[in-house]
Amino acid sequence: MNKKALLRTAAVLSISATLLYSTVSCGVSDLMNMPNTTYTLEHTDVENFISVTGKVEGSNVVKVTSEVATKVKTLNVGIGSNVKEGDVLCVFDSSSFQEEYDKLKESSDMANEKSDSMHTKNAKALESAKSDKTEQLKQAQRVIDNAVSAKDRTQTKCDEAYDAMNEAYDAGNYELYATKKAEYDQYSEAVIQSDSAIQDAKDAYAATEKRCNEAITAAQEMIDNEKYDKDTTIQNQLDKLQESIDKCTVKAPTDGIITALSVAEGSVPTAEAIMTIEDNSKLRINVSINEADILNVAEGQKAVITTSATGEEKFSGKVSRVVNIMSGQKENALTGETSGGGYSAEITIDEGTTNLLIGMSAKVKIIMDQKDDVLAVPYDSIKENDDGTFSVFVAEKNDKGYKAKEFKVQKGMETNYLTEISSSELKDGDLILTDVSAISDGDDVTVAEGYVDPDTTEGD
Repeated sequence: MNKKALLRTAAVLSISATLLYSTVSCGVSDLMNMPNTTYTLEHTDVENFISVTGKVEGSNVVKVTSEVATKVKTLNVGIGSNVKEGDVLCVFDSSSFQEEYDKLKESSDMANEKSDSMHTKNAKALESAKSDKTEQLKQAQRVIDNAVSAKDRTQTKCDEAYDAMNEAYDAGNYELYATKKAEYDQYSEAVIQSDSAIQDAKDAYAATEKRCNEAITAAQEMIDNEKYDKDTTIQNQLDKLQESIDKCTVKAPTDGIITALSVAEGSVPTAEAIMTIEDNSKLRINVSINEADILNVAEGQKAVITTSATGEEKFSGKVSRVVNIMSGQKENALTGETSGGGYSAEITIDEGTTNLLIGMSAKVKIIMDQKDDVLAVPYDSIKENDDGTFSVFVAEKNDKGYKAKEFKVQKGMETNYLTEISSSELKDGDLILTDVSAISDGDDVTVAEGYVDPDTTEGD
């Protein structure tokens, strides 16, 4: 049963009890003289809302974990500590990792020194092979040049003997002709031998070049093979040990406040998360929404937050997210506990709020609809006529007391307790009769204590 129905039912039960009492004690004739409560009409703000509860938490919850299974050497924070990104939260004992790293590093350095020495030797061998090639090719080229020069000299003498032989023949000096021909034949044979010597020199040059290139290639291969000879296993182990050493220093991944802590100095972590950091610069509240209300909740709706710790102080916020899918279970970001699922929404509290603290239990009023500065009366003050119109009754004072006067109104937004009305004839200060079930225009009425709007005492 909703609040309106409860209010109407309570009113009916109260009137019935009063009627019964009046019938017994005073008689039926006194029924019309029963006091009628009134509501002083005024312009007010009306709103439709739902009330929900939740706990204040940070907008960003980060669980700090560690893979290191050693004792905590230094703990720099506690519950409630404010931290900045990069702050050292705690330091684990890294002595065993460091000792193993130092020993392995010493072996690695010795191996590197040996490798560097071998590289120096190989580099020298390569430079020597290149230098030898240059020198030996110079020598082989000189042999070629000498052979070419020798041939040129022999060819010149051969040509001279050929010319002298022909001159002697033309002169008829056959004895001289025979001598010069013998010289010519000798030099011709020498020219042929010179060509052979040049070719041998060229062959020797090519052989020398090939041999030198092979020596250079072999020296280069020794250098190239050095990278394959290196043992990368040691370096991999060093890298892993250094990573473990680095992990022994745990730093804050974000700004915030420490809200959970599961380690102490001298202890070894047993939980997955060693601590929890929540961003307390932006606060939020996760609330459960009833199935009957979920379709009326939307992002951007205003929210009013109160807590028992802050008393009557009200804080503003808005609906930042609506989860309109039924969830099985929900996990509390602070405790890790799970509870029954359902629909939910996230309320973001406006920035600049200082008195709300993470973990406070909060009441949240989500305002689904709101109108400001309108006339509104209690729901039961409005009478629905047979023709479908609506009326309210004002208690107008006269010499004898009060008389009920009917005014036609237009209904507007209905809230949990008040209904918006509009009428050019009504004004602030009019006394609106709140029980109109047996009232007609012109009836004399007795006015009792004024109506109290439940909205002023509930739902805040």
